Amino acid sequence: MRATMFRRALREPGPIVAAMIGLLAAGWLIVYAVRPSASTETLSILTGSWVLGWIVLPLLLGGVRGRVRPVHLRLESIPPAPAAYALLVASALGIGPAVSLIALAALPAHAARDGFGPALIAAAGALLLWLLGLTGSAIALEAVGNAAGPVGAALTGVLTGTAMGVLGSVWAVAPWAGLLLITGPPASVTAVLRWTPGFWPLDATAILLLPLALLVGAAFLAYASLVRRVLTGAARPRSRRPAPASPAHPAPAAPGRVTGSPGAATGSPGGATGSPGGATGLPGGATGSPGAVTASPARAATASAGDFARGPIAGVLGRERHTWIRHPLRLQYLAFALVYGVLLATLPMLSDVDLLAPWAGVLVALWAATMAASLVALDGTALWLPLTAPRGERSEVLGRAFAWLLLVAPAGILLTVLGILITPDANTAGVFAAVAVLPAVLGAGSAVPVWISVSRVRPVTDPRHPTAADNPTDIVSVLLVLLALVVTSAPAFSLSVWGPPWSRWPAVAVGLLCGFAAWRAAAWAATERLTRRGTEVLAAAAQTTALPTAQIPLTWDTEWARTHKITLGALALLTLGWIPVVPQGLMVLVFDIKGAWILASHLTGTAQTATALSMLALGGTLLLTGLLLWDRREPA
Repeated sequence: MRATMFRRALREPGPIVAAMIGLLAAGWLIVYAVRPSASTETLSILTGSWVLGWIVLPLLLGGVRGRVRPVHLRLESIPPAPAAYALLVASALGIGPAVSLIALAALPAHAARDGFGPALIAAAGALLLWLLGLTGSAIALEAVGNAAGPVGAALTGVLTGTAMGVLGSVWAVAPWAGLLLITGPPASVTAVLRWTPGFWPLDATAILLLPLALLVGAAFLAYASLVRRVLTGAARPRSRRPAPASPAHPAPAAPGRVTGSPGAATGSPGGATGSPGGATGLPGGATGSPGAVTASPARAATASAGDFARGPIAGVLGRERHTWIRHPLRLQYLAFALVYGVLLATLPMLSDVDLLAPWAGVLVALWAATMAASLVALDGTALWLPLTAPRGERSEVLGRAFAWLLLVAPAGILLTVLGILITPDANTAGVFAAVAVLPAVLGAGSAVPVWISVSRVRPVTDPRHPTAADNPTDIVSVLLVLLALVVTSAPAFSLSVWGPPWSRWPAVAVGLLCGFAAWRAAAWAATERLTRRGTEVLAAAAQTTALPTAQIPLTWDTEWARTHKITLGALALLTLGWIPVVPQGLMVLVFDIKGAWILASHLTGTAQTATALSMLALGGTLLLTGLLLWDRREPA
């Protein structure tokens, strides 16, 4: 089975490109290992990072595809232990294991300069490291990559945020990595390295291979346990929710459920807007999504009844608060925003750049808002609940906004304070700018995503069982939220950075006012949208299949251009928009490149910077307009 899958995968260009890149990286690692100036500690860091990347990267790149999984053998009469062994042997057939085996050959190549004995020990250790990576990758893909629960979602968000954060700060990480390759790690890091598996094959002591072998054995036992759970059916099956209950045919009450509470009636404000189970009516749920109900029904019903007794907005707030913590996709969004924002702010400190550290809270709030740009699409047909209650639309919007603020605001404030404390020498204007921008971002970020999500509904295939593949967030919604947050925070930022010294404290008040104004405006717009066009929003959320879009011809077709003006205009804007962004804006601001055809080159000082920023804003507007038109292009 694995050989057939691998042979078919080679017909696509992706695996071939990945193999070439991996072979180049493995060859560079071997060349570095045989150099006379190569550091043993640095090589151990590189090989350990390689094995760790082997385990983590398939989670980010969708490594489940083309892989024989335990569920494929469920109908076969194979005992769990031989099945686990056979699955590991089958997983060894692939580009990743082959390239990793070549890369780990750098260990015996480096140890060979000390004699045959150390080289033999390093070769055995490299083989054990390879087995550890093979088994660890299988465990990660089976336990995390296919997990729909909170743990798998949180780990996926952390891994994705780490990868994106490192790539986003590669300009700061690259010099630090270059210094590590030239001079080696400091003494404090070297002392810690001796306790890591990546260093043991290079210690020239055979006794250190024993703990490495024990790690491999423990990993195999863990994987065998996962295989056994799948083959014997010990893994808890994914629970199915009952069919949505209509007002005319209510669902039977579950044991311990408080059906006579103020939130139980579907016609009351609390029952419709804050019904914690969405379409299913389950207490503490998140519009019928899996992973949303983990507490006992009696306890959840009691808590929900208390929320409804305080009002429908409190009921929606309680539902959303539990949903953010229990819903797999939402928890993944929170973990990603937290890790990504912190790394973007702190990784530049590796290159002694502490300018972004006070902005950690702002960045976390910014990404948490963008990741919430399409959450209404996860509700599916449960959106009828707020639409059938008196003033239920307002309660739904305000409850969602307050819940987001309740979760993100403490993290944003805490990270901002910590960023200021760890950088006492940071620019005073930059610190005041971060403090002034934070309330503006929090205020706009709590309500603007709700407005965008009810204006641009991107439905999922099955809202009851969402996975990472059902992510409804699209780039246009993200850019719209980013644009709204940037516009909201621009007055406070401009006043604190470019204003006189006495205007820094008033800039904080301006940030508060702008955040409050954006919150009120977005909440009003979202409420009006749900009130006036609620049926359209509900119909869009219930749509589970996308309409086919028009195909772009490879050659010029006059008839096609006449009947597809929106598509043609979107293509023109997406092409022309990069001209003011890159050559007229970024080339001047970032690289200080001059040229007769660059408009800002004919100006100096503040006028040059303002012109480049204006061109950047113009290009961004063109690109955003092109994306909006592309989203509305003619169907096939």
